[in-house]
Amino acid sequence: MSSKLALTIGAVVAVLFGLALALFPEQMLSGFGLGVPKEAQVLSRDVGVTLIGLGIINWLARNEMGPAARALLIGNAFIQIAELVVNGWEVARASSQDRPRAGSCCISCSL
Repeated sequence: MSSKLALTIGAVVAVLFGLALALFPEQMLSGFGLGVPKEAQVLSRDVGVTLIGLGIINWLARNEMGPAARALLIGNAFIQIAELVVNGWEVARASSQDRPRAGSCCISCSL
């Protein structure tokens, strides 16, 4: 996959999920099987605007080449892998405790 395509896909996905987390925190969090106290809504919105910022960075850098583009691609790969590990851990932990499968939606999106 070319770096332009990877950054373009990363930009679109980050902005879409960022908007969903920022604008609809209750629906997004409850979709993960999580409770939705006010503190979680604030954190959801915070993560949402951070993802929107990442999407903007990816979009603006999609035509770049060289070390800067490589750094962005490595950073994006780290985010996806770390999210997969963190959410996978939560799903495994929830399954062992017969709780709702928190994070299962994020895992499918990370793939």
